Amino acid sequence: MGYLNITSVRSCTEAEGPGKRFALWVQGCKHRCPGCCNPEMQEFKTNIIVDTVDMIGLIKCAKDQFDIEGVSFIGGEPILQSSGLSEIAEWCQSVGLSVLVFTGYLYEDLILSDDIDIKRLLDNIDILVDGPFIQDEYDDVRDWVGSKNQKVLLLSERYEPGVEFKHSQRTMEVLVSDDSICINGWPF
Repeated sequence: MGYLNITSVRSCTEAEGPGKRFALWVQGCKHRCPGCCNPEMQEFKTNIIVDTVDMIGLIKCAKDQFDIEGVSFIGGEPILQSSGLSEIAEWCQSVGLSVLVFTGYLYEDLILSDDIDIKRLLDNIDILVDGPFIQDEYDDVRDWVGSKNQKVLLLSERYEPGVEFKHSQRTMEVLVSDDSICINGWPF
């Protein structure tokens, strides 16, 4: 059982990967990419501390309520919380949910890591979108990919190559509640 420092969750979104997904945004990122669409998630601070067992419970509810096909880990920088996220990813795979991770790190560097939690997370990822966001290389062709330098790596056989070209235009979602407005997807 582990813990996560998160910023937000969305129980069902179609803007953060293929199909209906549970999206989880983590707090903290070392990359500090200029033009990042989540600059408030870069600071290393205690935000919302969540037990991984409780997060799995939320994902179970989303699976039952919305028939999600997977989860997406976004940031901040998910790799920095690989201990807790690997636990969740492993559980997701055990119940047939796919896992997509967005990271500013390069896959080539991650596979060289000696960190057992990073290896465990990589073993349970279906799609990895890797590389830092580069504002001057904005990608307006692929779904859910920020810049042209970023690679969409299929780490399992669950999805076919080209899955990131499904929509003819970028997807953005707006969720309005009594006390807030949340935007996710590609809000530029």
